[in-house]
Parts: sequence; C-alpha cells; structure tokens
Amino acid sequence: MKNNIIYHRIFFSVVTLFLVGCANQEPPEGGPIDRTMPEIISTYPDSSSMLNFSGNKIRLEFDRYVNERSVEEAIFISPYIGTLEFNWSGKELDITFSEKLRPNTTYVINIGTDVEDLNKNRMAQAHILAFSTGKEIDRGAIEGRVYPRNSGDALSGIMIFAYRLNGLDPDTLNPITLKPDFITQAGKNGDFFLHHIPFGNYRMFAVRDEYRNLVYDREIDEYGVTSGSINITPSDSIKKDVLIKLAKEDTTGPRLVRVMTPNRNHIQAEFSETIDPASVSLSSFSAIDTIDRKPLELLIVSPSPKTSTSFFVVTQKQDSGRVFRFIVQGVTDSVGNKINSLANTLLFRSSLIVDTLGPRLASVSIKDSAQAIDLQPTLTLTFSDALTKSDSLNWINLFDNNKRPVPTEKKWISDVAISLRPEKELLSRTWYTLRAEMRRVHDWAGRVCRDSTKSWRFETLDIEDLSSVEGIVIDENKKDTTGRLYVTVIQIGEKVPKYYIVEADVTGNFIFPQITEGHYVFQSFRDRNNDGKYNSGKPFPFVYSERFSQFSDTLKVRARWPLEGVKINMK
Repeated sequence: MKNNIIYHRIFFSVVTLFLVGCANQEPPEGGPIDRTMPEIISTYPDSSSMLNFSGNKIRLEFDRYVNERSVEEAIFISPYIGTLEFNWSGKELDITFSEKLRPNTTYVINIGTDVEDLNKNRMAQAHILAFSTGKEIDRGAIEGRVYPRNSGDALSGIMIFAYRLNGLDPDTLNPITLKPDFITQAGKNGDFFLHHIPFGNYRMFAVRDEYRNLVYDREIDEYGVTSGSINITPSDSIKKDVLIKLAKEDTTGPRLVRVMTPNRNHIQAEFSETIDPASVSLSSFSAIDTIDRKPLELLIVSPSPKTSTSFFVVTQKQDSGRVFRFIVQGVTDSVGNKINSLANTLLFRSSLIVDTLGPRLASVSIKDSAQAIDLQPTLTLTFSDALTKSDSLNWINLFDNNKRPVPTEKKWISDVAISLRPEKELLSRTWYTLRAEMRRVHDWAGRVCRDSTKSWRFETLDIEDLSSVEGIVIDENKKDTTGRLYVTVIQIGEKVPKYYIVEADVTGNFIFPQITEGHYVFQSFRDRNNDGKYNSGKPFPFVYSERFSQFSDTLKVRARWPLEGVKINMK
C-alpha cells in the first residue's frame, strides 16, 4: 500500500512537470541568445495540392516555437474568408475557415513580419501561401520597397494595402473606411512582395497601421502612396520597383489655447501648435471690449522669442480690469491648416502691471568661442520685445581677425529678430567677431536696450575638412518627366544631421561642392509642383506622390576626398 502511494505521487509529479513545461514555452536558459529569425518550413496545401482546393483549413509549420498571438495577429487572407479558428499543436498551426470558399478563386494567405519567436526575433519577410479553388492561380504581382519618413525608423511590419480598381470609381476609394482587397507586410529592409493577384488596375498604400484595423487612421498612421498608376496585364504581369515613401498627415487646424497679459501694453497669444509666421499679420488679431464693444488698438505683432507656438501683440495702454474678447482669423499651421473656427477666440482681463522695462537680447544663434562654423553663416539675434524699425542696423557688425569690418547683408526677420550674413564666404579656419552695440537698440516705445555692448568670437571650419560629391541622376521613365530634378543629401548617425539639396541640370548631372565628412543617404525627386521640396501625395482625396529614387547604399564622405560617379537611377 505504501509503495503504491509513493508510485502515484511520483507519477503525478512527473505528469505535472511535463504539463507545466508544455504550457510555458520559454527560450532555454544559458548560452548565447539566438538571433536567427523564425521561418515557415512547410505548409498545407503545398505545391502538389494548391489547385482545385476544396478543403476548409490550411496548416503552417514553423522551424521553432513561436509567439502564438503574434502569428494569429499577423495572418491576412485575401479575399475575405470570414472569421478564423486557430488550433496549435507545438510548432504547427491549423487555420479553419468559417465560410465556404468561392469557386474558381485564388486565395492568398499572407503571414506578416510581425511573427515573433520566443526570443522576440521577427520573420525577415512576409510569407505568402496561395491556393485556388479553380484550375489556375492568379499570376499578377507587385514588388517594391517602402522608405521611412525619418531616417532610422523601423520598416518591418508596415502594411501594404492594394485595391483593385476594376469596376470601382477611383475617386470614391477611401482607405479611411474601405479595407483593402489584398494585403502584405514590408520586411526588415522595407521590401514587399504582393504575389498571386488578378490582372487589373491597382491603387496601393503603405500604412503604419497602429490600430491593426486594416484601414488608414488619419493623423494616427503614417502613410505612403505611389507616384503613378499600377496596371497588371497578361503581357506585363509583374510590376517591379514600386517605391513608396512614408509621410504623416496633418489635417487639424491650430487652436487658440491661452491668452495672457504680462503688462498693460502686451498680449501673449498661445496656440496648440507651431504657427506659420508668414500667415500672421496685425490684421490677424483683434480685441473687443466685452462691455462697450470698443476695439482695443493693436500696434505690433511679433513671434515669441521663446516658442514657435506663441505671438506677442503690442497694444495701446489697456484700461485696468477691463475684459476683452481676443479673436484670431486666417492664421495657419506649418502645413497650411487654418485656425479652427470653433477655437479662435478667448476672453482676457487687462493687466495692472505697467511696462517700464526696455528690451533685452533673448537669444543669439551662435555661442561665444564656437568653432567649425560654416563659411557663409546666417547669424540671428532675437529680442524680448518688438524693436523700432526706424533705427538703422549699423549697430551690429562683423569683424575679421584684424578688426576690419566684413561686408554683410542685414535683414529684419520680424519685429523682434534680425539676421546678418556675410556677402561672400569667410576665410577657412579663421576667427571672426560679431559685435552688437546694444545701447543703440530701441524698442517700439523708444526705450533703450538694457544690455551693454556684446560680442561673440567664432572660428570658421577648416575647408580641408570638407569634400565634394558629384554624380548623375538617370531617369529611365521618359513619359513622366514633369518638374525639375532635385537631389537631396541627408546625414545619418548624428544628433543634428546635415541636409543639402541641389538642382540637377537638364542632363541629370549634379554637384555638392562642400559637404561635411560623414555618412549620407542620397535621394532624388521630380518636383512636379515646383515648390522645391518633395511632395508625398495624399490618401484621400487621392493625390499621387512625386517620383523619387534613392541611391542603393549609404555613402561615406571623407574630408579632402572628392566623391565622384554617384549614379541614382529613377524608374
């Protein structure tokens, strides 16, 4: 009896340990971490049974244990096949369909790159399984690459949505509400492959689908659109080199969030986002007394020296304790959205504080003793209050190392900021001095600046630390050549990356005469709308992106080592 009790205890202990071990799939402890990526090693149906398929389930087998939830969330089937039932047995997964398959139809099962093993290694690229309930499988295919909005952003898992336009009004195709006909995911390097689709015309989107709801959520998801139409035919069944660059849409206008009165002659208006200074003028603002409806006279408007979301308005002397309604009209954010008409007005009470202080220097774009400054820098001074523009700008000057004045171009950026730029390039590796006689500066009320004479010494960069890059853009598309051809160079691996842009000549040749040493990404684009910058298009109402291309590799630019023969091919 005693031996039987011991035997049963041992038996149940072994069974319990076995079940616990099976239930908790965890990577083994000890040894180097496995960095290899999971793979699908077999499927059903396979190559021998993918035609005339009549079953109601498929099977996938992985080369290792995987995170089951990551697999189930990464499976997309086109056309829609109803809800799916998942049954796991170790490394194998059976997927059962809830709806009967359509006759003579090709089905594509896409297992996306979000699949993870137990060490959180992701699949390198999406796996595609196709089968047909008829005698043949659709032969259409689209292949391409997605490029990030910001250098270094992850691309694995970006959704590729494809909509077949045959029989559909393209103007009504809204990816915000309509789910795609075909789906795949981009791999680690942004490459995507959409195979086994029927012939026809297609519209494609790349979407960083944050909610995993298979639609585009405006201002939440990043998006990308193609630069032209995609037509798959029996004679041209594979469309290759489809390039898509991600962007972020902003359709919400700014809001007026706060109005303050630091003293009896100033109003500070704060907005919910950055305001385009070019959209702002004195007529953009008004202030009305809430009692007698008389307007408060506004004298000057200028951007805040501290933040791009605020503006200061100089007013006539405000009557103490009066309540005014502040109204903003016509201003836009940095992408052109006008201020929200439901959030463009606020009440404020006038201040009791008398403004007796003169202006002060709030910031300068260069630090004293700075080195490696560009040979033709734009130097900016910003003040705490609006200045009188009747003063000449001869109170600020640039001097060389021998105290001789350097010819410069001086400009008013706004009522609170001025800029100074040498008319010609400065000498390499040479010290210069920027000097401002602050006592000659007056604000809008004629008060003298509270600062004394200030100066900042800086040394220009060594021209020997620069290099040049020459190359050519070869546009292989002879039909779509609208717009000037630009080349951009973006530095990677730096906190404050350098950015350069030049226009190529009519033959596609370009040159960057002076580039700082570093690693760079080279891109080119056709400027269809002639605004000098790349346009990423729109998902809805739909607008194609501008055509672009990127040099295949990151290039290292070395000091004193001109780089020649850079060739960028545009398809």
